[in-house]
Amino acid sequence: MNVREQISVDSPPVIATYRGASFTSVSIVVITALADIVLMAVFFHLSYQQASDYPGMPAKVWKLTDAVFVVSTLYLMVASGGYSRQQIGNPVSQISRLLFNSSAVALLEWIGLWAADLTEDFWWPFEAPLNTVAWGILLMCGIRVVLYKVLVEGARRGMIARTVAIIGAGEPGSRLISALERRKEPWVHIIGVFDDRVGRAPELPFAPGILGTVDDLVAYSRQNRVDEILIALPWGAETRLLDILSQLRSIPANIRLAPDVIGHHFLDRGFGRLGGVPVFDVYSKPISGWGALLKRVEDLVFGSLALVIASPLMLLCAIAIKLDSRGPILFRQNRFGYNNNLIGIFKFRSMYHEASDANCDTQTTRRDPRITRVGAVLRRTSLDELPQLLNVLSGDMSLVGPRPHATNTKAAGRLFEEVVREYAARHKVKPGITGWAQVRGWRGETDTEEKILRRVECDLFYMENWSIFFDVEILFRTIMVVAGKNVY
Repeated sequence: MNVREQISVDSPPVIATYRGASFTSVSIVVITALADIVLMAVFFHLSYQQASDYPGMPAKVWKLTDAVFVVSTLYLMVASGGYSRQQIGNPVSQISRLLFNSSAVALLEWIGLWAADLTEDFWWPFEAPLNTVAWGILLMCGIRVVLYKVLVEGARRGMIARTVAIIGAGEPGSRLISALERRKEPWVHIIGVFDDRVGRAPELPFAPGILGTVDDLVAYSRQNRVDEILIALPWGAETRLLDILSQLRSIPANIRLAPDVIGHHFLDRGFGRLGGVPVFDVYSKPISGWGALLKRVEDLVFGSLALVIASPLMLLCAIAIKLDSRGPILFRQNRFGYNNNLIGIFKFRSMYHEASDANCDTQTTRRDPRITRVGAVLRRTSLDELPQLLNVLSGDMSLVGPRPHATNTKAAGRLFEEVVREYAARHKVKPGITGWAQVRGWRGETDTEEKILRRVECDLFYMENWSIFFDVEILFRTIMVVAGKNVY
C-alpha cells in the first residue's frame, strides 16, 4: 500500500490535520510583533497628548524621550532575539528580555535628562516622560502570557503545528524520535517515517508509522504541508544520502541531516568554522571574550545595586543572629569555584557556632538540630545567602551560575564527582548565588543520586546556552522561588 492509500484509509489523525491554512510559529511571532507595535503606538499617542499640556521645551523633551524609548525598546527586542521562533514557547524568557531592554533604555534616558538638568521640568514620578509608555510595556508582558496559552491550546487542537517527516527507519531514526518526544513541545508533530528500505524491516516499532518511500514523501508533500524533513541515516552512506538529497531538492521544506550515531550524545551542538573549514563544535569555552566582560559588568552593576538595597535587611539579620546565639555573624566555607579552585564563600551563620561544619561532612537536613531559631528563618527565606554579594563584587562568584558546593558534600553517601562523571565541567564558569538548577527546583539536600544528576544537567545546560538575557530570566525566576519546600 503506498502513502496515498495509507493516508486515506488508516493514517494517524495528525496527518489529516495539517493542511495549507494551519497557523505556524511564524504566525505567532508576527502577531506578537504587531501587537507590540500597536500597543506602543497607542501609549505613545496617549503620552503625546499629556506632553502637549506642557509649554515649549519641556513638551518637546517629553515627546522626544518617549519616541526614543519606544523605537529603542522595539529595536532591542528584535536585536536580542525576542521575536525569534525559539522564544515563542518561553514566556518567562520573553518577559525578562522585554523588562531588561526597556529598563536599560529608561535608565539611560533618565541619566541623560538628569545630566542635562531637565528633570526639574516635570513632576516626577507622577507626571513625566516614560510614565505612560511604561504601562504599554506591562501590557506587552501580559500579551505574551496570553499568547503562550493560545499557542499551547492551539497546538493541542491541531491548529498550530510544525510538521516533521523523518527519513530513516533504523537506529538513528529511532533515537531521533525519542529525542524529539523528550522535548515535549506540543507544536512539533511527527507525521511519519519514510524509508526506501521499508520492505526489509517491516517490524520496526515506530509510533508515527512507516508511511512509504522517499518518492512517497515527495508525493505527499505536494498535497500536505511539511515544514521539516530530518534525514536520520548514517553519514557514512554518502551515495545514498546524496541520492535522497537530490530527490528532496524540489520540496519547499527545511531539509536537515539528523545527528549520526555519536552526534546523538551532543544534540545541542552545531557546526562552526576554523580557518574556513567546517568543524563540529563539541565543547566550547562557555563564557569568553565580550561575553565575559559583559557578565562581569552585570555582576558589578546588579551586585552593587542589590547590596545597597539589601543593606538594611542584612543589618537586621546580623542583629538577630547576634541576639539569638553566641558566635560570629558570618560563616565562611570553602567551596569549589572557577576551574575547580577553592574559594571561601560568605553566609550568615545559621548553625550554633560549636556545631558548624566547614567542609559539609554532614549535609543539612530538615529540622536539623544544629540550626538555630534565627538560622531556620534565614535558610527558609534564603536570606543566609545575601553575604555572597561580597563574593560577587570581589570576583570569586557571579550573581548567576552553578551553585558552589562544599568540598565533602555527598549524594546518597557518595561524593558528587563519583556520582556524575561530568561534575567537574560545571566549574568552567564562576559559581553563582542562584542558577538554572535552583529555579528549576533542584536545590536543598542531595539525599539521592538523581538530585545531583538533575542539578548538574541544569548547570551544563546553563553554560551551553548562556546569554545576558538568560541571566535576567534566572534572576526573575529566582524572585518567585526564593523560598520553597526544598529550602531548609
